[in-house]
Amino acid sequence: MKLEKDTFSRTVKEELSRVETIDYCEAFWEYYALSLLLFSETSPDERNQFPVHNRFNFESAKGQVKPYLLRRMFYLDKVISTGNEHPNDNRPKNLTELKYDVKARRAFLRGVFLAKGSLSSPLKQHHLEFVLPKKEMALLVSNLLRVDGLKTGIAQRRGLWIVYMKNGDEISEFLTMLGASRSVLKYEEIRVQKALKSSVQRQVNMDKANVSRTVESSLDQIADIELIDEEVGLRSLPPALKEVARARLANPSLTLEELGQTLNPPISKSAVNHRLRRISKRAASIKEGKPRGASDSPEGLPERR
Repeated sequence: MKLEKDTFSRTVKEELSRVETIDYCEAFWEYYALSLLLFSETSPDERNQFPVHNRFNFESAKGQVKPYLLRRMFYLDKVISTGNEHPNDNRPKNLTELKYDVKARRAFLRGVFLAKGSLSSPLKQHHLEFVLPKKEMALLVSNLLRVDGLKTGIAQRRGLWIVYMKNGDEISEFLTMLGASRSVLKYEEIRVQKALKSSVQRQVNMDKANVSRTVESSLDQIADIELIDEEVGLRSLPPALKEVARARLANPSLTLEELGQTLNPPISKSAVNHRLRRISKRAASIKEGKPRGASDSPEGLPERR
């Protein structure tokens, strides 16, 4: 359901848009990702691009991006501007830094997700993706995620490049890395509920299948017993088989184990099954036209009682 997916993504992004940071580099890299993907058609190039803080006109951007993104960029712009008042030697130099600086890398990925990411509700499926305009950007995002041990796939769709994740545990880990703690709790809650529901449904299906098999077997057994009773009479059966036959006629819905407990003395499930199989063989002999009173013994002679 598209609305459900959009709602869940929006909830995550609203939370991420309020993540606090006072670190100049973190603010810079998130701001850089947002401005690059929201307002630029170019792609980063690790070999020659020097990231700079390109400020934009917030008034003219109001109609282009969602309000929570504008709010986020305005917040980051203030952090960066404050940092510019106190220059130091730790300013960002190039994209290679993202591979070695954990905080900077995760800030950059937060910006990428806010700008071009989406997340399906785990009620439906485990799927997180980034829809990116250039192959170079897709490769960069995929490589950065792999630095943190997260597996990704890349696909092309209608001229755009898709970086995606389909593992529920890794999606949860990624959201935690970005700082979406409340969304992670909700995500895990939905996953647990879904797993529990699936487990209950599997058990119900198994129970239904077992009941169905029990009923079918019982009907076949009763049909054999009634055939024997009509053709030669239950009195022709040995006492042990006659006891089980009458118990089955009186209790058509019981399992073999339950049927064995009605006998005196009680017998095991395997013993009941063995006796019913002998009754089935006797019924099969009757269907094949053996003489009345013939037993299921190898010689086809009546059993001694």
